Amino acid sequence: MGTTRTVLIVSVFLLTGCAQVPRDGDFPSVKGLVGERIPQNIHWYQGSEEDEQVKAALDVLLKQPLTATSAVQIALLNNRRLQVEYEDLGIAQADLVQAGLLSNPVLFASIRFPNSGKGTNNTQFEIAKDFLDILLRPARQRIAAEEFDRVKLRVANAVLDLAAEAQTAFYRTQGRQQLVKIFEVTAGTSRISYELAQRFDEAGNLSELELAQERGAAAEMSAELLRVQAELQTERDNLNRLMGLTGSTAGHLMLGLELPELPAIDPELELVQKAAYENRLDLIAAQHEINQLEQAHDLTRDYRWIGGASFGVNTERDTDGSSVTGPNFSVEIPIFDQRQAEIARLESFLEQSKSRYAALRVAIESEVEAAVNRVKAARSITLYYRDELVPAREQVVEFTQQEQNYMLVDVFELLFARLQQTLAYRGYIESLTSYWTARAELARAIGIGLPLALEPVATPSSGQQMPEQPDTGPEQHNQMHH
Repeated sequence: MGTTRTVLIVSVFLLTGCAQVPRDGDFPSVKGLVGERIPQNIHWYQGSEEDEQVKAALDVLLKQPLTATSAVQIALLNNRRLQVEYEDLGIAQADLVQAGLLSNPVLFASIRFPNSGKGTNNTQFEIAKDFLDILLRPARQRIAAEEFDRVKLRVANAVLDLAAEAQTAFYRTQGRQQLVKIFEVTAGTSRISYELAQRFDEAGNLSELELAQERGAAAEMSAELLRVQAELQTERDNLNRLMGLTGSTAGHLMLGLELPELPAIDPELELVQKAAYENRLDLIAAQHEINQLEQAHDLTRDYRWIGGASFGVNTERDTDGSSVTGPNFSVEIPIFDQRQAEIARLESFLEQSKSRYAALRVAIESEVEAAVNRVKAARSITLYYRDELVPAREQVVEFTQQEQNYMLVDVFELLFARLQQTLAYRGYIESLTSYWTARAELARAIGIGLPLALEPVATPSSGQQMPEQPDTGPEQHNQMHH
């Protein structure tokens, strides 16, 4: 009977200590948090068969023209920074498993020899277990579970941060790409104007001042083209870095659609602030930190008088062959340390966490309001360019072209009108880029993606032909000036 009881006790301890640590880190929960907020998928590379399927899908994306959606998807699947974050899930899950494990019992043994030849050796065996460790196990698990949930929220938030960075970088790259096209038109127009000026100067129909002015204008536009080309390269390098691309793969990747047109409406401030409070994962994680510290504080306060307690079984065999066996118990007497310092420390941590949560709510409110204002301002500027300035410049070009056909104005006035037209397109594209980057920042501020329009915007290179060199000679210029 005694042997059976001993086997049962040992079996219980062994089963308790055989908990396995899962390798997935509850990654499906993180995927769920991300999937509720953005349409892209995430993957944790752990040497599984699914890894190869994800890499094959990534290769397909890299062979297609890049869009805002695919740029974010590539970043989420290919940026190794996220793989570092995912390992925190494994660490936190291991901590959760550890919190549920009981500490190992302590075995004590001693042997003492008699100082005479009579009698046997004195032997003593004792096995003891920390009683408080068993008593506090459920509380430890609850605190570790809160920490695990907080880590999952933090990791999912890191995914959203990268997604927002990639989306913003894509729009900036796309905007710069369109600006390069515009300045290619502008520089070409200025170059044609300067070449005509040289011909007129050779015929003696243009002053040195007018020739220098044309030369300066052409040089200025060429310098602007070099500047926006350098900016495009910088933005593209940043986008490639966020997508985890280098070398030939990054160089051969082509951007697809041009900047989308303005959507019909933008979200209202009150709605997006409410959405931010509901969807910002860093705010939810901050609340979990408060819960965790509250539980730790209450646990420490409730057990402040029990510093340590253990129980066990002791057996001793004396030199005369007799033996004694029985339970033993030890407890720490809290005379000097009632854990008052640890309680005070946890109280400060708790108040600090509550203040951090309150500060984050205020920061989110301000961040959302500022993002909404940037979106509204960018929309107003873009609409003014689209509905007022660009049509006015196009009309000037149309009328100037008509008058130039009847030789009422010279070719330089037509070229100047076209130059002003392309500069209006430049302002439009810059303001539209500001709008979409501000909208991406707003989506990140509220913690959830906003629906996007997909209509591409025409650039001067597609909507207007670059002016060809007119078939006019110096004599025509001379006739128009007389």
